[in-house]
Amino acid sequence: MVLHEYVIPVMVTIDSHGSIARLSLDEITASGTRYVSDPAAFSAFAQGLRPETWLLDASGTSGFEGASAGFAFYGMLMHEVVPRLYDVRHLDKLGGRFALRLGGLGPRGEFTVIAMNRRVLTLSGLPRDEATGQPVVDAEIRADAFLAFWKDFLAQIALSTLFKAAIPRAALLRAA
Repeated sequence: MVLHEYVIPVMVTIDSHGSIARLSLDEITASGTRYVSDPAAFSAFAQGLRPETWLLDASGTSGFEGASAGFAFYGMLMHEVVPRLYDVRHLDKLGGRFALRLGGLGPRGEFTVIAMNRRVLTLSGLPRDEATGQPVVDAEIRADAFLAFWKDFLAQIALSTLFKAAIPRAALLRAA
């Protein structure tokens, strides 16, 4: 495994969006409502994301380069990446759906992640309350905080990958 092929393309793409800020899930949760309207609900949702190394592979995220503009990037993340990473059993425990609004993006920042036929899908828009017709939002997170969360998520995957690769290398060095 050549690590630079895995880590560099996605990290460069993610880091090209705005700032270098990173926010862990614990930091978002501890901040109260500074970043997200319902920290507990967002935390419950985020815990369904599985940290998989394919996300670091350039071929697994080939659409990111073309989605460098704000709306397209968030749409790519929610429609392409989240369904591939998300644990459908966890989403079922949350009631089979999670309505997320990315603050500051308008209607393009409204997504509903649903479990359907043992798969995860992300739909554009929010569900409506049957009685009032108003959109239902489980959590609203600032778009910049959501990006900082993903930067931290990717960094944790990269660190884990580097650590796992270093263990066999260290064993080889000790044996030599």
